[in-house]
Amino acid sequence: MTTYAFRLFDLSGNLLENEFRDNRNQIAYIIRPVPQPKLSFAFPELPSPVEIVRQPDWGIALEHEPWRAVLTLSDNETLQTVKIGHRKEISVEEMLRRDQDADKRVFVGIDGQEYFWKPASRRLECFDKNDGLLAVYEYLVDDPSYAKLDIKPLGWAMTTEIITTLILTRYDIRRS
Repeated sequence: MTTYAFRLFDLSGNLLENEFRDNRNQIAYIIRPVPQPKLSFAFPELPSPVEIVRQPDWGIALEHEPWRAVLTLSDNETLQTVKIGHRKEISVEEMLRRDQDADKRVFVGIDGQEYFWKPASRRLECFDKNDGLLAVYEYLVDDPSYAKLDIKPLGWAMTTEIITTLILTRYDIRRS
């Protein structure tokens, strides 16, 4: 029995340059540096912002859901800000905070509701404030993909937010 609305595969595990593909091997999301124009004069090199882009021809997407998020990095490549869809740009610390037990990573969705990522053995789980399961990110062993992301029916309408906050959560876990 399928317990998810759809499944995406994280091809490499790379936080800032990666692809998520669906069961049909169709690219659903691309995570990549934002192309920067070449200037004829020199500025100090700053890392390119990173975009998380839902592919326009991916058939499972919902119309009202944001199709793009952008992460900016500081010159030492620390994640600094995040902008999801038309939401204003905010600091990563404002977007994602550790709960009092320092285990959960909490974020406020575009809808104003609070959600959280909770680490478990070899996986991360995303819940709403009523403990409704939105998504499960599970690391794979002996598989060509790095991990799988099961988006549950409750999380379908916020897939871009789930992927963005998943990246921020994994980044924060690596830093702690």
